Amino acid sequence: MPRHLLYHWFLPPLGRGSGRLWRKRLLVPILALTVFAVVATVGYWLIQKDYSFLDALYMTVITVGTVGYGEVGGGLSTGGRIWSIVVIVMGMVIVAVALSGIVALLVEGQVRGLFGRRQLERKIGKLSGHVIVCGYGQMGALVASKLLEGGQCVVVVDNDTNCTAAAEEAGMLYVLGDAQEEATLLAAGVERAEALVSALPTDADNVFVTLSAREANADVRIVSRAQQASAEDKLRKAGASRVICAQLIGAGRMARVVLQPAVVDFVEMTQTGEGLEIEQLRLAKTSAVVGKRISELELPRRAGVHIVAVQRPGEHTVLEPHAEMRLAAGDTLILIGKAGAAGLVERFQQEVPDGDQA
Repeated sequence: MPRHLLYHWFLPPLGRGSGRLWRKRLLVPILALTVFAVVATVGYWLIQKDYSFLDALYMTVITVGTVGYGEVGGGLSTGGRIWSIVVIVMGMVIVAVALSGIVALLVEGQVRGLFGRRQLERKIGKLSGHVIVCGYGQMGALVASKLLEGGQCVVVVDNDTNCTAAAEEAGMLYVLGDAQEEATLLAAGVERAEALVSALPTDADNVFVTLSAREANADVRIVSRAQQASAEDKLRKAGASRVICAQLIGAGRMARVVLQPAVVDFVEMTQTGEGLEIEQLRLAKTSAVVGKRISELELPRRAGVHIVAVQRPGEHTVLEPHAEMRLAAGDTLILIGKAGAAGLVERFQQEVPDGDQA
């Protein structure tokens, strides 16, 4: 078993702030044993004038350890024997209490770790339509945070206990393991996931994750990170739905800032939701707007929203759809309008527009 898994078994994270409490509880008995050993050694050293400090330490160890070795030199004085009685009695008490505390702490950690992992597994086992983020490094953490802010349930997969602890602190579920292994992805519920983000540090790792995820779930949407532009084709062949290359995106954005600054400002405004936003809305089979024409919805008047595109499954995206176009179940509407208006449109899936009510 890898060292980090052993560490996670014996010293599992027990929740927010528990690591500090665990160390404190472990430090107390160790400190008590240390102080007792120092006091006992100094006592022998002061009482037995012919003892060196090493002799005094030796007497402390064999007295507390009750190993039955002989006394140092010509034997103990009366004061030394009285001190030995004190050391034996106090040593038995302090050692017993300290060892029991350490053992209890380890057992408690194992029990909590076992129940904690089982509880975590049960939570993940109940998920459906969640997003798996493989790699909780700088990019993975940012992606997971944005998904969480958007109301998406996130499961983080990483083989570093520090990363999984950080994910737990951020309120995310996690799986400790190698994301390249199919068993780890299955533990994260990849067969029920809506999407998987592969944000590992190397292109080779992301290719393996993509292959494993695609084999486990042929329908999951996979968004993979590419360090080099040359890796995009390999990732797509491995099964990635989308490939994000930070170098290309960064270069393109810098060029657009120079060439089309107004366009960049407009896009940023829609992304931050400051007065304007771009949203998408997928029509369910039970939606009240299915089968209706776009003009019947009167979205510009009722919600301040315009449908700029309709993405229909298995077909090309329709840009600037005609007002007489009838909407169908499974259509994804690309909406642009004032901030918060997209939330009003979502209610249209359950409410019949005013003009169509009897």
